[in-house]
Amino acid sequence: MTTTDLKRPRYYFSTRDLLVMAVLAGLGGVASTAINALGDVMQAVLGFAGTTQWAAGLHVTFLLLAVGLTRKDGAATVTGCLKGGVELLSGNTHGLIVVLIDVAAGLLVDWVFFLVRMGRRDGGRDGGRDARWSYLLAGGVSAASNVFAFQLFAAAPEDVLAFVWGIAAMAAVSGVVFGGLLAYALLDILRRNGLVRPAPPARSSRAVTGIALAVLAALAVGGGVLLRAALAGPPVVAITGACAAPYEYAAGSGPEVVARDLELQGMKRRATGPRLRDVLAAAQPDATANSVLVIASDGYSFFVTMREVAENDDLLLAVRGEGQEASYDVAGAANPKAWVRNVVELRLVPQALVEVSGKVDRPFPYNPEDWQTAMDNGRLDLGAGETKYQGVALRDIVAKWEPAADAAALRFVSRSGDSVLLPLTDVRTDGDLRLWNVDAPDGIWFAVAVAGGEVHALDVVAIVVE
Repeated sequence: MTTTDLKRPRYYFSTRDLLVMAVLAGLGGVASTAINALGDVMQAVLGFAGTTQWAAGLHVTFLLLAVGLTRKDGAATVTGCLKGGVELLSGNTHGLIVVLIDVAAGLLVDWVFFLVRMGRRDGGRDGGRDARWSYLLAGGVSAASNVFAFQLFAAAPEDVLAFVWGIAAMAAVSGVVFGGLLAYALLDILRRNGLVRPAPPARSSRAVTGIALAVLAALAVGGGVLLRAALAGPPVVAITGACAAPYEYAAGSGPEVVARDLELQGMKRRATGPRLRDVLAAAQPDATANSVLVIASDGYSFFVTMREVAENDDLLLAVRGEGQEASYDVAGAANPKAWVRNVVELRLVPQALVEVSGKVDRPFPYNPEDWQTAMDNGRLDLGAGETKYQGVALRDIVAKWEPAADAAALRFVSRSGDSVLLPLTDVRTDGDLRLWNVDAPDGIWFAVAVAGGEVHALDVVAIVVE
């Protein structure tokens, strides 16, 4: 046996490369959740569309760092795929779409560096990975791509297409500054201080790399088209729940169709369809029906109160397409979270309350209708697999009750008579501890649990402040 026989096989990505990409993907996935939350806050404060795109570049910083640290084609795509998986598993509200967004961004970063390498007179040995302008270009292009990828699912009307380009331009500027420039500066600092050794550029065939990237791009585009088709709603919407005459609504039948110019987070769009109240009225809702749960094809759900249904003339079941290609959106709701795309079911739900008693100055019951705008999404496993629910921070609810100075704990009483006791100090300090709405065919019930974590009580009907 010769020395050559004892040599280990060499792989394109070394163990170090894989570890670097995995760490960056993990950090990027977690950071993106916080960045999205910060962007939503700015959107709410400033009130016009595209506000969230100021931070688009921060989402791709980690992809550019992967290229700079490994100096290999394809590193950004692999990191983007892993990053998307982290965001999906951590409960990103965009669901599977976020994986497509990250993969597309990674592919574009790799394509920019590949094309730069193709155009260099010196043969492109470093693939442009040492040129500042390469990072700026890759950051801008990849950051802007998220706007157009989302439009594949948002289907924005033609009259706002120019506005979409404006939002994309904002994202591109963010990508240049927070993506390309920041990544380049961080890499330069690491190398100057000897924390990262400048590894020699990987040798790879231009033809093979180009073909591989083209195949991956085709798969990403095909996956996006298939995902869009999979998430599209059926050509009918089922009206179910607390009603005497459940039925399936199809476009072109039943209530009068109206057109409205509506605005969501600063972006105007024209919606056409029947008023939601007319669609529900045909099902003859029971007197106990207090809200309607809007359920989408991807499992997302949110509720609209029957009071708003009756009073909001702009609340529509908007129709897109015709015949078997039709799909439906709830549009015009006061709460942006209740604008639901690809609706499959409208479920009429009886009123559900949690009674409150004990050491409180204002012992009014918890009614989810009063907390609609304060609700946030999260994923929980309540015994039937991980599912997305809406909930309100328990400390905010308790603050409204104004507990007595000597109050020390909350007792959560279930319908079965079982109870769980939690210290009041824990409730007041843990912002992730929430009272969750659990949507069931026969109505809504409530659970007390930490977002993405421990479940304390199920089917809660009463809370006693002790």
